[in-house]
This record gives sequence, C-alpha cells and structure tokens, in this order.
Amino acid sequence: METSIFQEELLAEIQSQGAGFVRFVDISHLSVQQNKEFPTAILIGIALTKAYLRKVAAAPDYVEQMKSKGTIGQDEFHLTELKTDRIADRIQRFLELKGYKAYAQSEDNIQKTGYYDHENRTTPLPHKTIAGLAGLGWIGKHNLLVTKEYGSAVSMCSVLTNAPLPSIRQEPLLPRCGDCNICTRICGGNALKGKNWECGIAREKIVDVFLCTTCFQCVVQCPWTQKYYKSE
Repeated sequence: METSIFQEELLAEIQSQGAGFVRFVDISHLSVQQNKEFPTAILIGIALTKAYLRKVAAAPDYVEQMKSKGTIGQDEFHLTELKTDRIADRIQRFLELKGYKAYAQSEDNIQKTGYYDHENRTTPLPHKTIAGLAGLGWIGKHNLLVTKEYGSAVSMCSVLTNAPLPSIRQEPLLPRCGDCNICTRICGGNALKGKNWECGIAREKIVDVFLCTTCFQCVVQCPWTQKYYKSE
C-alpha cells in the first residue's frame, strides 16, 4: 500500500472518530525506554469547549463541587480524556489490522502493560513531550503543555507505531510564560514552584504532583487559555 494512500486512510479514520488535531511525530531519537523501539508517534488531540472553560473559570471550586455531588463522571474534561483514549485504542487496532505494530498510550493500556509508574505518577513518554517535538507548544510553569491556539485546554493521547508515516520533529519550544506567575499564585495545593521549564529540568523543580489537588484553575486562568475561550 502506498504511503500516501495509507496516510489518507489513517487520517480519515482518526478524524471520523472526532479528533480535533493529529500530528505524526518522529520519536526515533528517544531512548528505547521512551519510544519502545517505535520510530513514530501519532498524537491525537481535542480542544475543550469555550463554554466549559468559562464555566470552570467562574467557579474556582468547580472540581470540588463535582466531587461532592458525585457528578465528576459527567465533566467535559473527564469525558474528553476518555474519548482521546478510546480513539488511541481504536487506532492501535486499525494499524494492527493493516499489518503494522502499534502501542496506544491510553490510560488503560499503559497501566495494563506496566508502562505507568504508580509510585512516582510518571510515564516514560508523556503526550506533552510528543506535542513539544511536534512544535505544538511549550511547557508552562504548571508543567502542562501551552499552545498558542488553545492555551492548555487540550486533551491528548498518542499511539506509537512502526507504520510508514511522514513524521516531523522540532526542537522543544522555550516557555513563553515570562514573569507571569498566575498559575503559581492560584494553586490551592501550593504544588507549583514558579520555575520556567528547560530541557533536562527535573519535574520536581516545577511541580510537586503529590500536592496537586487537580482543581483545574491553572488551566483556565492561564492567559493563553483565556485568550482562546474569550475569543469570538
């Protein structure tokens, strides 16, 4: 099968499942622990809706309210995370049916295959690392991906594969947070250290994940996210 035809079929399959954006990323230079000997990652993403972000921004205790009411399962971000995971799982099966090897980095799959470190809450190859190599954005002081278009309001998943795809690879973008410390100031768990990301920096110097309360305010109050959801 010609690569161009295969690529068109793959893109059509991914888009039919509701992905907002797709990137084919070269990960061949990464360690075997990170890329599992796959040369390419398919990054799948969906942006959160502006209406949802406005609602969360207007209610600093939004997540706590959802938890107390037992309705967190109806939350848009939660459902979008599940959706991107399901797309990744389906794309793994699609690629395998085409005769290629593939590994979906969905939450279920990385836990089932022992790819997730529960003790340290880490994976060898986060989706945001792949997004950085795709040139989609930079890592902010909240240790999340920040994009020009959506801020941090994106849900992502990825599939590693040996399928022949025209992949891209860029140097990770330097942070554009400057002196902004909004996310650090509003962090209810005092998990953020106010440090700018740089290549090789230890995660612990940016965020203490064990103090993070997952309030989501660092996402919705980020000026780049606000630029997205306040636009017409």
